[in-house]
Amino acid sequence: MSGIYKFKTSRLAPWALWFARLCIPVAILSFLLMRFGGLHPSIAIYCFAVSVLLAALSILTSWAAFHAIWFEGYRGGKWLWGAFVRSMVVLLPAAVAAFFYFTLPPFSDLSTNPIDPPEFVAAWQMRTDADNSLAIASLEAREAQTLAYPTLKSQVYDQPIALMQLALADELQKSKWQILRSEEQKADGDNAYYEAYTRSFITGLRYVVVIRLSPTGEEETTLDMRSASLWGGHDFGMNARRIEGFVEGINERMSSNVQRYELQLEEIERLRRLQMGPLPKPKPKNLGGPAVG
Repeated sequence: MSGIYKFKTSRLAPWALWFARLCIPVAILSFLLMRFGGLHPSIAIYCFAVSVLLAALSILTSWAAFHAIWFEGYRGGKWLWGAFVRSMVVLLPAAVAAFFYFTLPPFSDLSTNPIDPPEFVAAWQMRTDADNSLAIASLEAREAQTLAYPTLKSQVYDQPIALMQLALADELQKSKWQILRSEEQKADGDNAYYEAYTRSFITGLRYVVVIRLSPTGEEETTLDMRSASLWGGHDFGMNARRIEGFVEGINERMSSNVQRYELQLEEIERLRRLQMGPLPKPKPKNLGGPAVG
């Protein structure tokens, strides 16, 4: 005689799946608020923290239900598996962010020249009252940066500042940053300054950059760069990667495109002379002077 067996269902398994299903929409909402919402990033961070809490509750609830399902034969194993997969969608990015937060130095403003970093001028208009200050950091903070990022140094090139300005303009155009200030050298011995604004494609966090070109000789130019986060005390290494990537791009141009820039300088000089017009003709010498008797 056949029997009918009824299996009990774990009461915690549906809760674990419900928490997991809820954490993903909350995480997506935090991303949308940060990237497109136009709100302060702190609000999106709090929203993402709620999604992480929901994912953690799902894992804890799944762990509590696992004993009854595995050892007592309760139903709900598929729900626990679904809860685990959905929770990992939120917990893995949170774990990566936590890894960078605790392993990378806590800086939000870095420069290749901690002793004399270039100052922001136009970038101040991009910040709000709740954002980070763009003033030069304290001496202690700059000394700590030197120890944390010893590879960030001023770059010296054996090229005139006029040629470096051409290479810098091309690299800025390639980066697709919003240019806030473009001040080329006005007179011999003056510096050239460039400021730009950019946002992270994923998080929407805002950053500003200032670059200074300083002539150190007729055929030598020093490049200093500074990158700062407009919000937060930890940049997760973004500013260092931005500086290193930009400097690497300039180095590649200096190794392969110097001849092209030299030709561009010659063409600029030729056009400048054409705009000035022809040079005045010298007055003829007085050949018919009075005869000497």
